[in-house]
Amino acid sequence: MPAKPVQPKRQVPTTRQKSLCRPENAALLTSLRELRVAAKPSQKEFADRLDANQSFVSVVEKGVVRMDALQIRDWCEAAGVSMEAWLKVFGALLEAREALRGDSRTQDRP
Repeated sequence: MPAKPVQPKRQVPTTRQKSLCRPENAALLTSLRELRVAAKPSQKEFADRLDANQSFVSVVEKGVVRMDALQIRDWCEAAGVSMEAWLKVFGALLEAREALRGDSRTQDRP
Protein backbone atom coordinates (compact mmCIF):
# COMPACT_ATOMS: atom_id res chain seq x y z
CA MET A 1 0.00 0.00 0.00
CA PRO A 2 1.57 3.31 -1.04
CA ALA A 3 2.31 5.84 1.71
CA LYS A 4 0.02 8.82 1.98
CA PRO A 5 1.64 12.10 1.01
CA VAL A 6 2.47 14.23 4.02
CA GLN A 7 0.25 17.26 4.24
CA PRO A 8 1.92 20.42 5.51
CA LYS A 9 0.53 21.69 8.76
CA ARG A 10 -2.12 24.30 8.28
CA GLN A 11 -1.04 27.61 9.65
CA VAL A 12 -3.56 29.31 11.84
CA PRO A 13 -4.03 32.91 10.72
CA THR A 14 -2.73 35.41 13.20
CA THR A 15 -5.27 37.70 14.72
CA ARG A 16 -4.83 41.33 13.73
CA GLN A 17 -4.80 43.90 16.45
CA LYS A 18 -8.03 45.91 16.65
CA SER A 19 -7.63 49.11 14.70
CA LEU A 20 -8.36 51.28 17.73
CA CYS A 21 -5.20 49.93 19.38
CA ARG A 22 -2.96 50.14 16.33
CA PRO A 23 -0.50 53.04 15.98
CA GLU A 24 -2.04 53.87 12.61
CA ASN A 25 -5.21 54.92 14.43
CA ALA A 26 -3.27 57.69 16.16
CA ALA A 27 -2.26 58.96 12.70
CA LEU A 28 -5.90 58.87 11.61
CA LEU A 29 -7.03 60.89 14.63
CA THR A 30 -4.18 63.36 14.19
CA SER A 31 -5.05 63.86 10.53
CA LEU A 32 -8.74 64.47 11.28
CA ARG A 33 -7.95 66.98 14.00
CA GLU A 34 -5.36 68.78 11.87
CA LEU A 35 -7.85 68.93 9.02
CA ARG A 36 -10.35 70.71 11.26
CA VAL A 37 -7.74 73.02 12.79
CA ALA A 38 -6.41 73.98 9.35
CA ALA A 39 -9.94 74.99 8.35
CA LYS A 40 -9.82 77.34 11.38
CA PRO A 41 -13.25 76.83 12.95
CA SER A 42 -13.73 76.01 16.59
CA GLN A 43 -15.11 72.58 17.43
CA LYS A 44 -18.55 74.18 17.82
CA GLU A 45 -18.41 75.90 14.42
CA PHE A 46 -17.12 72.71 12.78
CA ALA A 47 -19.89 70.71 14.45
CA ASP A 48 -22.45 73.12 13.01
CA ARG A 49 -21.05 72.42 9.53
CA LEU A 50 -21.51 68.70 10.19
CA ASP A 51 -25.01 69.22 11.61
CA ALA A 52 -23.73 67.68 14.83
CA ASN A 53 -22.89 68.93 18.29
CA GLN A 54 -19.50 69.99 19.64
CA SER A 55 -19.16 66.89 21.78
CA PHE A 56 -19.28 64.72 18.62
CA VAL A 57 -16.28 66.54 17.17
CA SER A 58 -14.47 66.15 20.49
CA VAL A 59 -15.08 62.41 20.84
CA VAL A 60 -14.07 61.80 17.21
CA GLU A 61 -10.79 63.66 17.71
CA LYS A 62 -10.13 61.72 20.94
CA GLY A 63 -10.85 58.40 19.27
CA VAL A 64 -13.82 57.53 21.46
CA VAL A 65 -16.04 56.93 18.44
CA ARG A 66 -15.07 55.53 15.07
CA MET A 67 -16.18 57.03 11.81
CA ASP A 68 -17.06 55.19 8.63
CA ALA A 69 -15.99 56.29 5.16
CA LEU A 70 -19.10 58.42 4.60
CA GLN A 71 -18.58 60.28 7.87
CA ILE A 72 -14.94 60.91 6.97
CA ARG A 73 -16.10 62.28 3.62
CA ASP A 74 -18.49 64.63 5.46
CA TRP A 75 -15.63 65.67 7.77
CA CYS A 76 -13.46 66.49 4.77
CA GLU A 77 -16.25 68.47 3.09
CA ALA A 78 -16.86 70.43 6.31
CA ALA A 79 -13.16 71.32 6.29
CA GLY A 80 -13.31 72.32 2.62
CA VAL A 81 -10.98 69.53 1.45
CA SER A 82 -11.72 66.66 -0.90
CA MET A 83 -11.55 63.19 0.57
CA GLU A 84 -8.98 62.29 -2.08
CA ALA A 85 -6.68 65.14 -0.97
CA TRP A 86 -7.06 64.14 2.69
CA LEU A 87 -6.33 60.51 1.84
CA LYS A 88 -3.05 61.48 0.16
CA VAL A 89 -1.99 63.44 3.23
CA PHE A 90 -3.09 60.62 5.54
CA GLY A 91 -1.14 58.09 3.45
CA ALA A 92 1.98 60.25 3.60
CA LEU A 93 1.57 60.58 7.37
CA LEU A 94 1.34 56.79 7.72
CA GLU A 95 4.44 56.30 5.58
CA ALA A 96 6.37 58.86 7.62
CA ARG A 97 5.38 57.17 10.88
CA GLU A 98 6.41 53.76 9.52
CA ALA A 99 9.74 55.16 8.35
CA LEU A 100 10.39 56.65 11.78
CA ARG A 101 9.64 53.29 13.40
CA GLY A 102 11.98 51.57 10.97
CA ASP A 103 9.10 49.36 9.92
CA SER A 104 10.25 46.70 7.46
CA ARG A 105 6.81 46.55 5.83
CA THR A 106 7.53 49.74 3.90
CA GLN A 107 10.67 48.18 2.40
CA ASP A 108 8.66 45.29 0.94
CA ARG A 109 6.24 47.53 -0.96
CA PRO A 110 6.65 47.92 -4.71
